[in-house]
Amino acid sequence: MSLPNIIYGMFGDEKVAQSTKIGNNSLGQLMILPDGRKFRLAKAGGTNLSAGVVVSCSAGSAGHGNAAGSGLIASATTTRNQIGDTDVYVATSLAAFTADQFAEGYMNVQGPAASTYQGHVYRVKGNDLAASVAAAGDLHIRLHPDDPLKVAFKAGTTTVSLRKNPFGNCVIAASAGAAGPVVGTTPVAVSANYYFWAQRTGPASVQTTGTTVTDGAPVVIGDTEAGSCTLEIAASLAAQPFIGQALETVTAAEAALIDLRLE
Repeated sequence: MSLPNIIYGMFGDEKVAQSTKIGNNSLGQLMILPDGRKFRLAKAGGTNLSAGVVVSCSAGSAGHGNAAGSGLIASATTTRNQIGDTDVYVATSLAAFTADQFAEGYMNVQGPAASTYQGHVYRVKGNDLAASVAAAGDLHIRLHPDDPLKVAFKAGTTTVSLRKNPFGNCVIAASAGAAGPVVGTTPVAVSANYYFWAQRTGPASVQTTGTTVTDGAPVVIGDTEAGSCTLEIAASLAAQPFIGQALETVTAAEAALIDLRLE
């Protein structure tokens, strides 16, 4: 247990975007302004982001546990992956793991089904190159020192998945459905690979498309232009992620004030 780790910012703090971590905070750090608007520290991917666009996290990496049956299997060495360990070893035939690829991300214990192993999630500090671990074919994952294993893995049986931090490598939300969960909106233009504050709740200026946005109406991610929002007025939009409620009426292609409800 530690002291509260929420940043209470001032108006305008949300418009900072820079190449280095803002305040050296972790991805996902929560900042609340005096009027209650909430933001999370995020990082843009390799593409510039305009102000007022909806962004999502990038898709999970295939073969890293994000598809059925693809969980990474605990090392067959029985002395590894014990309660209290922060060094985790999993067996994989993949060679696509770069150093610290999953730093600040998460390790999910997937199974096996109906076992005592599944249902835990751990914060990842970093990982080695797949080819750099001592045991051939094993991947070395380093957990956050305050988040060690609570349940020992069964050698050669327990399966885990790895996911990059959802607030890292943010991309413009696709109109045909976001690649990953919606992260928030951009309160300022953000250069590629820059850190910024993604807005999660409260009044935000968001680009619109498709139709006039009406005051008080629910809005979803636009289905014709990436990164935009539109009214949830047709059955075809029912599957689009809900982001909030309009606070004003504007014509199509203008930026509307939206009460974001992502958190």
